[in-house]
Amino acid sequence: LYTREDFEAAWLVKAKALHGLGRHEEARDEMSDLLNKWGSGSESIRDAYNKADFEVRKKNRPDFYELLGVPSIASEMEIKKQYKVKAMEFHPDRFSGAKYTDSQRKEAEEKFKLMGEGLEILCDDFKRQLYDKGYDQSAIKDRVAAAQQAANRRSGGHGGYHHGYGGH
Repeated sequence: LYTREDFEAAWLVKAKALHGLGRHEEARDEMSDLLNKWGSGSESIRDAYNKADFEVRKKNRPDFYELLGVPSIASEMEIKKQYKVKAMEFHPDRFSGAKYTDSQRKEAEEKFKLMGEGLEILCDDFKRQLYDKGYDQSAIKDRVAAAQQAANRRSGGHGGYHHGYGGH
């Protein structure tokens, strides 16, 4: 492989093997190096890089179901109910006073913020579908923006992104 750096098929097999081993970061780095060497002319290498990047982002995203303490088949009502319980547990106001350290306060604040993001994603059908497919918050935001733009183009600039329900 290293004696013939331009042997694309071998690099793609290596990337697939790295994915099989759960070494997505390594696959992404290898594909990134190839893109930098060869340019973005190879669609297969670009696709392999995008897959590796997706897997890395998927692995690094928060598990909102676990964070909220609900199964992945939970209804919106169950998610909201459990959010209220968890929000009370980690609300920043509960971590005021001398008995809590700054790091405990910061950790509770971060968890509280993540739970809010999780609630927003898991209680929106379109966002939840994307999350369940493996997209992270950033990619979900991009997809929602693209859907809104597409909806605006179709409606001649009127209206916006609609995901099939009347509110939160």
